[in-house]
Formats: sequence, C-alpha cells, structure tokens
Amino acid sequence: MLFRNLLIGLLLCGVALMSFAVESSADEKKPTVEKATRSGQVLESVLTGGQIWSSATHDEGNIFFGSDDGCLWAVGFEDAKPQWKACTGGRVRSTPAVADGKVYFASDDGFLYCLAASDGKRLWRFDLSSAGIERVLPHYLPPYGFDYLTSSPVLQAGTVYVGSSNGNLYAVNATSGEEIWHFTTGDRIRSTPTIHKDRLYIGSWDHYLYALNVENGEQVWRFDTGGIVQASPAIGDGRVYIGSRNPKVFALNAKTGEKVWEFEHTDGSWVESSGVYRDGVLYVGSSDALNMFAHDGLTGRVLWKYRTGGWSWSTPSVAGDTVYIGAISAYPYYFEGVTLERGLHAVDIETGKPRWVLPTRQLPGYVTGGVMATPLIVDGKIIAGALDSRLLIVSE
Repeated sequence: MLFRNLLIGLLLCGVALMSFAVESSADEKKPTVEKATRSGQVLESVLTGGQIWSSATHDEGNIFFGSDDGCLWAVGFEDAKPQWKACTGGRVRSTPAVADGKVYFASDDGFLYCLAASDGKRLWRFDLSSAGIERVLPHYLPPYGFDYLTSSPVLQAGTVYVGSSNGNLYAVNATSGEEIWHFTTGDRIRSTPTIHKDRLYIGSWDHYLYALNVENGEQVWRFDTGGIVQASPAIGDGRVYIGSRNPKVFALNAKTGEKVWEFEHTDGSWVESSGVYRDGVLYVGSSDALNMFAHDGLTGRVLWKYRTGGWSWSTPSVAGDTVYIGAISAYPYYFEGVTLERGLHAVDIETGKPRWVLPTRQLPGYVTGGVMATPLIVDGKIIAGALDSRLLIVSE
C-alpha cells in the first residue's frame, strides 16, 4: 500500500513537472519584445481621407499633420488616437508649425491658418491670395511642370513666415494674423523659408534663391540656380545649400551669395529634395537619379550614394547613426526598363548601406504610392505620412 501511494505520488509529481515544462516551452515560443518591435516595423497607423504629402510635427504629446482630405489632424503620440481634425477648403500639404499652444499651417484654399493646439479652434486666418492658382500634379505626358508642394510656415520671435503660390513671401504677426511685410519674387513659392541669424533664405519658381533681411524683407542678395526651386535651403558652416531643376546642387556663401561649389546630375535628375547638413556632410535626395547622396559640405564631393529606387523628393532626417528618407513611385515611368520603387528607408550614416526598408501600399493612378513626408523621429519612433493616406508610426 505504501509502495502504491509512493508510486502514485511520484507519477503526480511527474505530471506536474511535465505540465510546468510544457508551459515554459510555450512561453519560450512566444515572440520576444525585441522581435515584436524590430526595426522598421509599423507599430501604429492612422487612416485619413486623403493622401499625406505633409510632414508631421510633434508637440506636447500630439502629432500634427495635414492630409489631402483638406484637414489638419492632431493625433496622440502614445496611443495614435485622433484628438481632433480641422478641415479647410483645400488640400493641406504644408508642415504645421507649433508654438505657444498654437498651430500654423497653409491650405490649398489660399489661406494661412492659426488654430488652438488643444482643440483645433480657429483663432485667425490670413489670405495668401493664391486660391485661384491651380496645381499641375505629377503626370506622364510633358510638359513636366510638377507642382505638388506647399510652402510651410516658419516661426521666429512672434512672426510667421510663409511663401505663397502668388510669388510672395509673407511675414505675419503670429498673434493677430496681420501682415507685417511681404517680398515679391517672379513666380510661385513652394520652398519653405530657412532662417539663420538675421537672414531668411527662400527659393522660388523664378529660378532664384533669395537672401532677405528677416526684419524688414529687404533683399540682401539673390542667386540664379538656372531652374525651378522647389527645395528649401539648408545652412551649415557659413554656407547655404540648395538644389533645383537645373539639375544641380549648389553651395553658396551665406553672406554674399557667391558660389562655393556645384554638383551636377549628369543624368538630368531634378533636385526636389531639401538637403540636411550634419557634421560637415550634406544629405540630399534626388529625382530621376533614384538615389540619396552624401556630399562633403566643403567640396561637394560625393562620399556615398544610396539607391532608393524611387523619386527621393522627401527631405532626409538624421538621428544618431542613421539617415531616414522616403521615396515615391509612379507608373508608367518614362525611362524604359526602370520600375520605380516606393517606401521608407533607413540608411547607415557612415557607409550609405541600408539598415532596413519599409515598402508602402500601391495606389491606383500615375503616382502609385510611397513616402513624400520628411521622417520625424520621436522617442525611438519614426513618424511619416504615406501617400496611401496613412500616418505611419514605425520602430526605429
């Protein structure tokens, strides 16, 4: 009897041990945290009612961005839940500027808006006098007057600076919405102003890059790039960098506007991307060259190039040892035997080798998808709008 009880006890212990072993094995088969949040994985997405060409801005726990559904969206960074949206009468492709509890952005309805960041209530709007100016969106047949950007507002010392497709750059009081001054160029402005010290730099479709006095809008100098300027200027070590449809990248003396160097795309590729300058290197995308380039900021020499496979109209972002850039695709492409690729890319800053690539969804129409927005990096996450109407939150 004693032996029988002992045997039963041992068998029960064995079953218990076997049960524990099975549960442990099951736990081991579950994805680890590292696998669940691998680099380049979509953690959250927010679907809007239109393509997203606008880049996002983060402030006070919210992400602000525009959509072709005509609305500016505010989405919680932690939970990706929409907080509010404020709709206008046109596409919202500008990057919002946020400061002191207010959000500023431009719309294709021809107005610059100021909203309360907390609830989207409109505080004022300023007439950019551009409501009747039609865009020529990307298409297959010539002439190739692609017009897909919107100048984004820039804030400094209580003033909002923004370009208009009527050819004017406006300085507007950030509190009242009243005009302070404006400067007139020879064609539409899709470039976003860059401010450095007492200078404001802006490009125009009239082929010129302008340097203005930021206080009164008086011209200091201008430089003829030889082509439409869509890009926004980058500043570094006393030089201003700009690309155009010439097709070249230029480095200019920021004080005088004199050319320091130029780099020409021998394949005729436009330079729609705005450059980013970090630690002596200029990172800039391209169009038909289908590459992102790292240039020595002093000489213009190409340090490396990375093939995105698509139109890299996006402005790169640098975080740590990685450069992020988007690329978009279109079909049919006018170079035979080449198929454009769409997606978001993470690239090693030293070597130009890929870290990861996140493809995006295909769309009907001529432009078939991808990422135009400048990637925004916040707390180890990349935030970027995609042309498939989704705001993507991606693991770094």
